[in-house]
Amino acid sequence: MASFRADALLTQRQAAGLSCEDLALLANVSPETVRRAEKGRSKPSARVTKALAEALRVPVEELAPPASQLTLKQLRQQRAGITQKEMARRAGVSTQMVSRVENGVYGVTDETRWARAYGVSRAVWARAWAAGRADRQRRIRSQPGKGGGTE
Repeated sequence: MASFRADALLTQRQAAGLSCEDLALLANVSPETVRRAEKGRSKPSARVTKALAEALRVPVEELAPPASQLTLKQLRQQRAGITQKEMARRAGVSTQMVSRVENGVYGVTDETRWARAYGVSRAVWARAWAAGRADRQRRIRSQPGKGGGTE
């Protein structure tokens, strides 16, 4: 995860009064995984970050603050660590709809429901949707013959 904060993990673990071994046991990871993450020698996966946050009883954002320009797809992959199919199940929509929303093709009427499915606030979700839409617009414009690319 690009935004993982090793210092926050160390601070939260110490505040909880846990050893690396205790945290590892609670998060179902190896003690070495905890040590490497705390020292910044490796960045844990979304699954491991989520497990550490749950074991520490803190929001994932404490350990990995959201980057300002993450897209919905990046939020889903990096923060939630799930597939489009799982996101579709959580949001109660088709995988095709998840793809279209993540690419900014479609907006949604119930941003709160979608934000809950992504596990973020409505404001974070809305920024990520806008970032995905802007990313798609840039990709379209950079294609030859589609509004900006050379032919």
